[in-house]
Amino acid sequence: MTRQPAFTRFSYQHADGVSRSPLRIWFTGTSLLIAMATTAVLASAFAAVLLAVPLMAWLATPRQLLVGPRYLLCGNTIVYFGNVKRMTLSPALGKLRLECTSGTAFVLERRRFPRSTRTAENLLKHKTNRFERLSAMVIERVHAASANAVLITA
Repeated sequence: MTRQPAFTRFSYQHADGVSRSPLRIWFTGTSLLIAMATTAVLASAFAAVLLAVPLMAWLATPRQLLVGPRYLLCGNTIVYFGNVKRMTLSPALGKLRLECTSGTAFVLERRRFPRSTRTAENLLKHKTNRFERLSAMVIERVHAASANAVLITA
């Protein structure tokens, strides 16, 4: 049995739909069937409240960005680091653009990191630290996977 590569997870508010794991889909379906059967048999308010469990399981899927050793997963987007030909880093704008050989591009944006603080200066500092850490990790892994990748700092 082969060991799956470890992914580094970052909370990231991407625009794509969330990808649900097979386990989450199975749990949601099973709990929905149980809730519907219980509601049909008992016909009580408690049984109707059980319908909230599958709804919460379906809607509570986190939006994440996953960085592996060779690729990046963000919603429905997969970026293979070996196919990246150009990286454009703009620290002032808080953007890292990865352009692939196929012509597609992925843009990592500082503003899409979720808020975990309430004060404005801590919010900007937190998002900037996350962006810098993640962009450095991505740039390092792209250089390791693709010798031809060019880094442009704007």
